[in-house]
Amino acid sequence: MEETQLINRAQQREKGAFEHLMEVYEPRLQRIINAYALNKYDLEDIKQETIIRMFISLPNLLHHRPFTSWMKKIAIHTSIDFYRKKDREIPIENVQEIKHPHKKESEHFFWIAQILDELDKRKSQILSLKIIDNYTFRQISHIGDLTESTVKSHYYGGIQKLKTVLAVETIGEVQNMLETLKEKAVSLFSIPSSYDLLIEQEYSEEILFAWEDKAEETGFMISFHPNGELLSYSREMNHTHIRYAEEVLYKKVLKFLHDQTNLCPSPFSKASPIFFTKSMRFEWIMKHNGYKIDNSGFFIDISYDGYVINFKRYCTTNPRHFHTPQKEVHVETVKDYLMKETSCNLFLSTSNNQGKLVYKIEPPFYSVGVDEYPSHPVKEEDLVISKPLRSVNSSAETIEEMIGLTNEHEYIRESKDPGLRGKVFRKKNLTLVSSDKSIDNYMRERNDETIKIQYKENGKIKGIFSFENPPANLRKKYNRKQGYERALQFLEKVLPSHQTILRFGGVSYNTDESWVLVTFYLTSNIPFEYGGMINVNVCRKTLRIVYYMEPETEVDKLLSLQEETTLISATKAKETLLSLLEVEAVWKEDEEKGCFTLHYQTNLLEPNFHSRMNAKTGELLD
Repeated sequence: MEETQLINRAQQREKGAFEHLMEVYEPRLQRIINAYALNKYDLEDIKQETIIRMFISLPNLLHHRPFTSWMKKIAIHTSIDFYRKKDREIPIENVQEIKHPHKKESEHFFWIAQILDELDKRKSQILSLKIIDNYTFRQISHIGDLTESTVKSHYYGGIQKLKTVLAVETIGEVQNMLETLKEKAVSLFSIPSSYDLLIEQEYSEEILFAWEDKAEETGFMISFHPNGELLSYSREMNHTHIRYAEEVLYKKVLKFLHDQTNLCPSPFSKASPIFFTKSMRFEWIMKHNGYKIDNSGFFIDISYDGYVINFKRYCTTNPRHFHTPQKEVHVETVKDYLMKETSCNLFLSTSNNQGKLVYKIEPPFYSVGVDEYPSHPVKEEDLVISKPLRSVNSSAETIEEMIGLTNEHEYIRESKDPGLRGKVFRKKNLTLVSSDKSIDNYMRERNDETIKIQYKENGKIKGIFSFENPPANLRKKYNRKQGYERALQFLEKVLPSHQTILRFGGVSYNTDESWVLVTFYLTSNIPFEYGGMINVNVCRKTLRIVYYMEPETEVDKLLSLQEETTLISATKAKETLLSLLEVEAVWKEDEEKGCFTLHYQTNLLEPNFHSRMNAKTGELLD
């Protein structure tokens, strides 16, 4: 399925679409977070937080194309936020005797302190320092004269006991807030009683709810700030063929603002409307000294038949601190620079089942600080190890046996969408039903202990996603060499031509060393836009294949494209695509400096911007 189609379906909350995105991109997401996570505990926390942020932010995805860049940006920011919260630098020499705070603004902490007293002394002290005083594990180890591993052991053990102690008291407090906001959502948007509540979660500074009518395949997703302000609204519905004029739709949008929010458009600047296939977007932004403030204001998507289907509020407070640049803003000079420095290269694209040759412009930046110009971020090239593949003895096992699929499994659901062709299996009589309505539990009930197989049109296997946990009593015993050989045995069965079309890219362990990660690259004299890589992940305990994914386009068809002749010249493509490139000065938040700085920003990542061209037809592509 074409990536943009899958993303659009995920934005519309179609069944299985977001889940499929995670199946396809979770290995790449894990690799991104691996570069930031210090240990396996942090990695899982950061990954879960990133997935939740992605899930909530889908309506705003069009501002952050392509999907992988958007995902990477969220993952990096989540990682930075995670460690910024964990590692606030507090000089050890300033630490006094451990005392629970009794400040007025810390009444919640005082309540926690009372609960901590019910634990043993060592765990109570460590949790107090970590939860209340925000010390790092390293700082606590210095304070207590303990090793970091001992501190972590006591901390995680204390957390488990603390959950038990807190359960009765916290559930009541949180549940009251959730019930109040849930009732507000039902009343505000007239949610029918026939809709099932799927998600009910307190998420940082956002309270999220989701309802679904399974029979009609329609639903609502609504989030509030704890103070009751509406932060986002998304609605799945079946639309009519009615098409109202723009001025009529605008009046309906203003009515939505008046009836459902506390926002007034007057303090904001109205941007030009954006036209999508099924809806129109009206956006209001904040400005400072005449320049747009990035990620400020709000937007509303309204379908052409007159229904608000998306609302997103970027922030609940006005930015205050702005750093005036030392240089003047000369947008035209920057645009001239981009015209000279932007490259236009030929790629093999895997964006649909046919594949195609595309020209793609790559400016040296899409955002750079005014004071930093003309220096710009250096592009990092992937290092590819090019080695011939080894010859290995064939395995007598079937593909199903290599995956771990047995007669103890039954398939629990099947995608109705031809583009998501696949089945999900789980062991018989295994139940994971819970009354918990969190996103985490929603994803767990759908994914835990499952094996997902995606098929090609001819019925052959295209992808494997195993979420089964190996037996706890098995020890890790298989190394990278054995995992690599296992991956080759698997490729012999699912991709018989692998010896001639793939080259070895590398082999490693994942963060907790439970998998062997083997990477291969498709051999081509034209670089791939994306998708020129095949990963096979092998469980170190069982040697089962836990992840595999082929490109969207049939590999042989894809590689045959490099023999075709382009009908459009690179010069003509660059000239046409660059004519669409624009530059504006925008205020962006600098988290390190704690203020907003002025940036030159291109429209490269804006909705409907064409950065690619079909090299044979000249068709402009997103």
